Amino acid sequence: MHHIQNPRILHTLDRLHGEADRQRFTILKGLSRGIFRPLRPEDMKDAYLPISRDQGRFVYDLLLQNQARHIVEFGTSFGISTLYLGAAAQQTGGRVITTELLPEKCRVARANFREAGLDPWIEVREGDALRTLRQVETDIDFLLLDGWNDLYLPLLQLLEPQLRPGALIYTDNASFRSARPLLEYFHSQPERYRSQRLADDKGGSELTQFMGLVKQGQQQLG
Repeated sequence: MHHIQNPRILHTLDRLHGEADRQRFTILKGLSRGIFRPLRPEDMKDAYLPISRDQGRFVYDLLLQNQARHIVEFGTSFGISTLYLGAAAQQTGGRVITTELLPEKCRVARANFREAGLDPWIEVREGDALRTLRQVETDIDFLLLDGWNDLYLPLLQLLEPQLRPGALIYTDNASFRSARPLLEYFHSQPERYRSQRLADDKGGSELTQFMGLVKQGQQQLG
């Protein structure tokens, strides 16, 4: 298994994971705003909502195993997941495009990327992902979905033409009801998508491979 060795990146990740671990009250406060109305992204503007350390290590290893270079992320937040992606892109000679709706989170995330020394490998696009990801100039090797779950399916359909055969899609919070349309889309097209559940705890996660015209001998899931 591949592990991040760069002490500068590890220091930033340790700090951010530590801050996220102490945010239980912040998260509950944000969620409480959705009791009497639909929850909005700005309700969670102070919350990290990150992938776990184990998830980050898994994704980093997966990217290096597959030598993924063209990486797209939906849901930057404060940049914990993006740091794992950027650390992998640094090793593969790739680049990360990540998008975040809230300007406050974009500012903090950019500062975190500079602190880790990974800003040359990460492009942050601020705004509505259905607009900011309209122009992705290269075929996508890896797509991480970790933002507002209601947008998972429309975003996947927006980016589908850019997915290269064999591309991997990592869906966080896959156990949430709002992620169900995306997973049903995957599961209804076994000739195009091969999908497997990785975990059900912490909102669940699913890993999917876009089959496309898979060449003989190309690595597949399973």
